[in-house]
Amino acid sequence: MHYGLPWSEDFVEQLADKEIRDEFVADHIRLRLAMLIRALREQPDRDWSQTELGYRMGKPQSVVSRIEDPDYGKLSLQTLFEVAAAFDLPLWIDIPEWEEWLRRIKDIPNSKTIRHGFDRDRLVARITPVVTGNVGIDDFNKGSPPTRTTLKVSDDFYGVVQ
Repeated sequence: MHYGLPWSEDFVEQLADKEIRDEFVADHIRLRLAMLIRALREQPDRDWSQTELGYRMGKPQSVVSRIEDPDYGKLSLQTLFEVAAAFDLPLWIDIPEWEEWLRRIKDIPNSKTIRHGFDRDRLVARITPVVTGNVGIDDFNKGSPPTRTTLKVSDDFYGVVQ
């Protein structure tokens, strides 16, 4: 194993087989989505039943049961949008390079996984204005180029919120 890498050379050799690699990714994503949805549903400040999540999605409990079954594997993008909307969370989908994907899969959703739904005040509190100069009407009249005020998201904004 190379220093700093969480996977072994043997593991990478197994992934060299495309069929094994594709099945590994599919199995892992199905498991991860099922675990994530259940963890979010059971999050302490929610503690929703499958029936409650289904209600918020406009679906029966049996649909939520299938979604939380990693062997089901037929989640549509639309269903994922509906799940995210029920939790008032955005959905993020990416196709990263292998090194990044392998780093990300270490983080398995569990009972400590916490995601907060949309909270305007919380988001606004994490944005700070960055003024690159004062712009007044006289600045425009003098012909100086206007400066901009931009919003900067605080450095910890993308960190794990607990």
